[in-house]
Amino acid sequence: MNRILSLFKYDKLFIKNLLILSLPLIGQNLVTSSLNLLDNIMIGHLGVNEIAAVGLANQYYLVFFLTMTAVCVGGSVLMSQFWGKKELHNIKKFSGIAYIISILVTLIFTTIALFFPQIIIKSFINNDNVVEIGSSYLRTVAPSYIFTCLSFNFCATMRSVGETATPMKGSIIGFLFNGILNYIFIFGKLGLEPMGVVGAALGTTFSRFIELLYLTYMVYIKNHIIKARFEELFSFDSYDVKLFIKTATPVVINDFIWVSGVTAYSKSYSLLGADAIATMQIAGITNNLFHIFGIGLGVASSIIIGHSIGAGESIHQVFEKGKKMASFSFLVGIVVGILFFITSPLIPLFFNVSTEIKENILIILKIMAFILPFRFLGMSFIIGSFRGGGDVLYATIAEGVSMWFLAIPIGFLSVHFFNIDIKVLYLLICLEEIGRLLFGFPRFISRRWIKALV
Repeated sequence: MNRILSLFKYDKLFIKNLLILSLPLIGQNLVTSSLNLLDNIMIGHLGVNEIAAVGLANQYYLVFFLTMTAVCVGGSVLMSQFWGKKELHNIKKFSGIAYIISILVTLIFTTIALFFPQIIIKSFINNDNVVEIGSSYLRTVAPSYIFTCLSFNFCATMRSVGETATPMKGSIIGFLFNGILNYIFIFGKLGLEPMGVVGAALGTTFSRFIELLYLTYMVYIKNHIIKARFEELFSFDSYDVKLFIKTATPVVINDFIWVSGVTAYSKSYSLLGADAIATMQIAGITNNLFHIFGIGLGVASSIIIGHSIGAGESIHQVFEKGKKMASFSFLVGIVVGILFFITSPLIPLFFNVSTEIKENILIILKIMAFILPFRFLGMSFIIGSFRGGGDVLYATIAEGVSMWFLAIPIGFLSVHFFNIDIKVLYLLICLEEIGRLLFGFPRFISRRWIKALV
């Protein structure tokens, strides 16, 4: 018992360092998730088909977003360890590699969204009205991917050097402009015609451009530490590219497995109809508001672990830090889960949907609240310790098996053969969290995830 209780004892320096890194990350993600919720509340006043259409279009954005995350995280694993060694020149050149790869990927995603939006939406649902609405939204929002790509690279490099406040401020600016512009464009204010979901897409595009302008100003006008000349960004050689690809590839595969799994979940929801999609869209966006605390702690943990390994700390020291961060994440998950459970009855009241949909949303939100501590613990292992420690390949295996060999087949088989409803389907999909912990805990205890890459 004493050994268990000792896991939840933290010294002031540990708490201070973790909060300095995690709070801006949490703030940034909270702003983003609040913006998504605000968008959905506005779109929710247009109807169920509009909610479903935008939700399915955003599944494509999720694939793009996580691809960007994978490329940038692959670079961040290396850049964090270089920062531990105080080698700023290496950080800049690996940032340049990340820019080139992410821009090429973004051009592909943007082109597909501009010219083939119907194919994307039809891959989820055979409802002509939903396909038409979703296609118009996706085509309009596609240019924003370019702005998102550049902003994401700025933010990833800043986090690698332990600077998380500027990305948070950029997100706040984007949030404010997005909320205002969406209200104006969606409902037709200031003399404009109401644009519906196209207005939401325009508001998102303009706000992401404004966020990018702010970040560019902070880096190049205010002379941020990551400011780099052209020759510094592109001073890498073939060895650097190979090291980047070797590190980033498992992260790309991991996030591809995860996002394709989430896409499969959406496909299983669509088999139950537009109401089920709308239910999960509203519940999912709400869940993200609370989920971000775990993500913030996980990313902060990966930064601390990476810096510690780069600074040459022993395996025991790194493991002890990982252990403390895992227990702290679980504890925060309990507190946030309770808050989530208490506030969940308020969420359905904001949406113009049927009574049945509102009841389903409430039940699913309570399930989400219950599993939150276990999800936070899993993220501490996968996002924090394994990625920060350089063990990205095992993180990929744990993610892939949990989703594709457990939750997804059980979910699809249950929909096809047992005529289950959306509540039971979501509960079965939560088996993913059990699988992630079964894979994550033994690996964490083994300490084999602690690897010096630079």
